[in-house]
Amino acid sequence: MKNKLSLLLPLLERDQRFYFAFNITSNEFEYLNPSCTSFFGFDKKEQKPEELFAMVHPDDRNFLLARYVELTPGQFKEDIVFRITPPDQKEYTLRLHMLLEEAEGTGRMLTGYAEDITALTLHDQTAKDLSNKKNAILNILSHDLTGPLGSIQHLTYVLNKKTKSHNDEQLQTIISSIENISKRSIQMIQDFIKLEFLESAGVDLIKSRVNLVEAIQPFISEYLVSQNRINKAFLFEPASSHIYVDVDQEKFMQVINNLISNAIKFTPDGGTIAIRVTEENEKVLISISDTGIGIPEKFHPTLFEKFSSARRTGLKGEPSVGLGMSIIKTIVEWHKGKIWFESQENAGTTFYIALDRSLTTSTVLPGK
Repeated sequence: MKNKLSLLLPLLERDQRFYFAFNITSNEFEYLNPSCTSFFGFDKKEQKPEELFAMVHPDDRNFLLARYVELTPGQFKEDIVFRITPPDQKEYTLRLHMLLEEAEGTGRMLTGYAEDITALTLHDQTAKDLSNKKNAILNILSHDLTGPLGSIQHLTYVLNKKTKSHNDEQLQTIISSIENISKRSIQMIQDFIKLEFLESAGVDLIKSRVNLVEAIQPFISEYLVSQNRINKAFLFEPASSHIYVDVDQEKFMQVINNLISNAIKFTPDGGTIAIRVTEENEKVLISISDTGIGIPEKFHPTLFEKFSSARRTGLKGEPSVGLGMSIIKTIVEWHKGKIWFESQENAGTTFYIALDRSLTTSTVLPGK
């Protein structure tokens, strides 16, 4: 068997991934392939695990330790993503796969490999940022377009009533045509926004460790740029610059985007929409508050139901089919989170989302 395993050695020696075998009992590396020693700039005989661990990004050290603490003999743990800064001082993102084994004669052995996914991570994050910006822009455009179209629809209704006594059939036809075009255009815009949300919600959940503040910031920037045009002020108030959660970033940002869109619809011009992120014990709490018209108390019990009777037309004529809140609740629950709200008529609404937080540098881990 040993001779058969040795056949794999030339492959490991040429592989671009970083293979290792660490003897926990003797506290030393028994094998590091050339890619590993070259990347980290050390010799396996001289390298101490503490020096290697010091290269891990401070925000990811406890996260990495926790994954190690969770290991049981014979368990292969995959897709552990963390950041590291080797001697060249550049920051890289690695994906680690490792196996813990116990054997007579060798003691406890940790083996595995890591791969450099820096370029892939950057590409993925750029795509997510662009998607978040796109969704924010779509909501802004929706507000910009449905507002005037809603006004046109209302004015044509008034005009139609005032000109009926003229008995001008051609004029009545023109006015009705303007009203119907406005109505169809508003519906088309809302159907498009709804479709974007439903398509995102329908894809399988793929969770990863995400700095929620970093994920929300570029998304909120689009609203801040447009706040004068929308005639509403936007505030983003995170408790710190690094708050980690395990979420499907694209889906969860759709939840945030939809709640902000809802706040825009029911907040009069001159109002304020505030997004806050805090940590409370083992939870991350996200709140989206507005100074809008609030939710009538009779709608509170059914707000999160599918096709709820709580659906209302926005202040500028934005229609609703009542699906949004139901899908939001479903996505939050997929993340094992909880969503609730507080609201009073004419006194604004605040939606809260509580999620389990991912490990940060403040986390105290047990020894092993």
